[in-house]
Amino acid sequence: METIIHYTVTSKQTMNRTLKILLSNWINVTIMYISMFITLFISELAPGITTFKEALYNTFGTLIVYYMSFWIGFIICILVLDIFLFNIDKKPQNTIMKLFIEWLTISAPFAYWLIRYGEWIFLVSSLAFMLGQFLRRLYIFKILR
Repeated sequence: METIIHYTVTSKQTMNRTLKILLSNWINVTIMYISMFITLFISELAPGITTFKEALYNTFGTLIVYYMSFWIGFIICILVLDIFLFNIDKKPQNTIMKLFIEWLTISAPFAYWLIRYGEWIFLVSSLAFMLGQFLRRLYIFKILR
């Protein structure tokens, strides 16, 4: 009976940690959204054709509608990688390597799209994702200890 109770508590703690790690992805999404918004907003204003108000509307519309598949794919990939990587090895010592593997895996398509389509927004999103992973690292260390 004691081992069953111990297993349940340990399992519950593991699930709780995993959920906290998954919820820490708000850092990545926020940093990427802000950096992409600023980049798109500046590129809208640069030609001088649009007004400030039109540039705001175009930027919001572009990030929400045009990049919807990007956001859905990004969130699904990072959640799956978090579940896979952080449930296999729960040691805080390997956190930096796990975050680097996530960044490398998810940024690979960004590099391809940058080369293929010549859209600099993919470089911005990859660098913002790297910054998000760096900032998220501190929060994950706190969760795992």
